[in-house]
Amino acid sequence: MHFKSEHAQNILRAISPDLKLVSVSPATGAFTNEVRILECRTRSGKGLRLAVKLMTDDDAWDAPLRASADFHGLQVARAHGIPAPEPLYLDPTGDVLGAPGIVTRMVEGRQIAAPENVGDWAESLADLLLKIHDVRPNEQEREHLYDGNDLGLYFLTRDYPERMAGHPLSDTIYDAIRELRFEIENLQSVFIHMDYWPGNVLWHEGRISAVLDWDAAAYGDPALDVAYFRMNMYLRGIKEAADIFLKRYEAESGARVRNLGFWELSRAAGPLPNPALWIPMSREMGDAGSTDDRADTDYYEFVENARRKAYNGR
Repeated sequence: MHFKSEHAQNILRAISPDLKLVSVSPATGAFTNEVRILECRTRSGKGLRLAVKLMTDDDAWDAPLRASADFHGLQVARAHGIPAPEPLYLDPTGDVLGAPGIVTRMVEGRQIAAPENVGDWAESLADLLLKIHDVRPNEQEREHLYDGNDLGLYFLTRDYPERMAGHPLSDTIYDAIRELRFEIENLQSVFIHMDYWPGNVLWHEGRISAVLDWDAAAYGDPALDVAYFRMNMYLRGIKEAADIFLKRYEAESGARVRNLGFWELSRAAGPLPNPALWIPMSREMGDAGSTDDRADTDYYEFVENARRKAYNGR
């Protein structure tokens, strides 16, 4: 555990001397980073809930950059009317929080991984992603965001090829990406989330209340987000939502998503070498359809379809 009581007091001093700490508790639905909820009160007795997110996942070598991208990604999102938590404090060094991270105002809502109406749910998520992609970050905003096209191929760098080897599809994915990476279309960059899946979307009273976890916020090819969402749908038990999502996205945008097959293959590299490890997160959110055999059935189907599209120029 990185977060201690003295860190909570440091946060209150940094944000406002008017705040008094009532309690600290772990957040639910936080899967890779350490998140704490601070219940606070002002001197007048008004309640305030803060969310403290620390970049503490297993591969946190770039934690300062991720904390900065998260904070500034939230700023860009909110400036363009995208529902997202209000960023209050950035600590890229960890001097205040105990590890690199950010503090935001808490947003009411819950994750939905097993929707009652899959079609409406998927279409709402497609509409929101289109709103995100309507944003064209300016030069100043790009300074604090990742280059998404480079980040989307992170698995070609450092020791990732060796770490991701061993799965029956590892060579298939790597060989195709290396062969096709210089043949994809060069498209105008848009604002992208890079981790757009149901676990990072909150719903409240039937509406989306916030998009969370912008620590990979970037500018780049919009297909990166579309591909990642679709891959998650196959792997996590709602395969039918993938095509509903894509159909809505393309209908509302008025154009086909280009480079989709290539980026679907790229995003499918993320769960290697053991895609089954991604599945329990959806079960924690109440999706009984996320069974372990998805990693041996629907994931294989997704990769094969993506490979076929990529080689056919789709």
